[in-house]
Amino acid sequence: MIRRLIGSAWLLFGVALALRVGWVVYRWATHGAAFDYDDEKLHWQLATHLVRDGTLVSDDGRYAARMPVYPLFLALFAWVGTYGLLAARLAQAAIGAVTAVLANRCANAAWGPRAAWVAGLVVCIDPFGIFFANLLLTETVFTLLLLALVGCAWQVVMQPASKGALIGFALLGAAAVMTRPAVVLLVPLLWLLIGVCSGDRRRIWLRSVLCPLVLAAALLPWGLRNKAVLGSFAWLSTNGGVTLYDAQGPQADGSSNQAFLQDTPAFRGLDEATLDRTLARRAAEQMCADPGRVLRLAGVKLLRTWSPIPNVAEYRSGAVATVGAVYTVVVLLGAVAGLARSRGRRTLRALLWVPVIYFTLVHCIYIGSVRYRVPLMPLLAVATASVLSVAQKPDNQRAT
Repeated sequence: MIRRLIGSAWLLFGVALALRVGWVVYRWATHGAAFDYDDEKLHWQLATHLVRDGTLVSDDGRYAARMPVYPLFLALFAWVGTYGLLAARLAQAAIGAVTAVLANRCANAAWGPRAAWVAGLVVCIDPFGIFFANLLLTETVFTLLLLALVGCAWQVVMQPASKGALIGFALLGAAAVMTRPAVVLLVPLLWLLIGVCSGDRRRIWLRSVLCPLVLAAALLPWGLRNKAVLGSFAWLSTNGGVTLYDAQGPQADGSSNQAFLQDTPAFRGLDEATLDRTLARRAAEQMCADPGRVLRLAGVKLLRTWSPIPNVAEYRSGAVATVGAVYTVVVLLGAVAGLARSRGRRTLRALLWVPVIYFTLVHCIYIGSVRYRVPLMPLLAVATASVLSVAQKPDNQRAT
């Protein structure tokens, strides 16, 4: 059994890696070092300045434009120069392949080998996962962090005495927040969920102390550094207000268009921390003034986030759109069917679905985009795999 599991994991890793490396190499051959999105340019700027000058700063002088973990990851490759871009994308291909293996192992522990194959294969061939492996965006790294965080949370519930699972859960929660600040409320929600679901009440105090301490220890140096260079702690970067205004300002239509930063003279003279606060305040005022519009935009964003086909015009037709739509619909239907089959492993089902619901609600307020559901698809893949399990293991049976 162990040899079979190891063999299947290596096979999944190899196929997933080949698909992602193939796409990265193809794009490099046809497009070279070009960036497709502005966020990619920004991430690479931050990494390049960190390597060259020892300072995390963008070309236009922003010190906290993004959280630090992903630029630090890119800094491992930025010293190489242009070919560092290719190396970073290949590294992300490997991370995507590891994610497929992790989905396989989670499903095997919960529902057995057949379900494990399904979960691993669904993640392995994820067309959006393959596509985003080539982009210098946080999606690929955050996807692995989120799936590992949920896996560790489940291990904490099923094996309360496991110190490794608890430490891993605490560290992964901090790393997730330091990668994508939108997760900042989900992490405490998972703390609460495992506290409620855990059968070992004696160790709740340890989780309630360790996890917040680890997160605080991760955020404190970042906040102090920002206070020194910006005059503001900017715990979650200086991008939150910009993004909220992008999503809720008078120009908002559900998509992202930050032309207002250049088109509005009053915004151009503000430093990044003041701009962040100003835009957050104006967005909140706009939301309070017209709650009905907030709800209408939420509907638009919901459809944009869970659209079976990409929102970008370039990919809304042809084979790419068809493959993406079929994959998305099959996984969503499978995950719902798995939820309906509610016998056993209810804690794991809750841990899989809570992030999906959480991020859906978050992006009904902020910008809605297919990219923001990419990290959720492996969770839904594991949920889908439960449909094919031979027997539903009860929650009180420990994970293996």
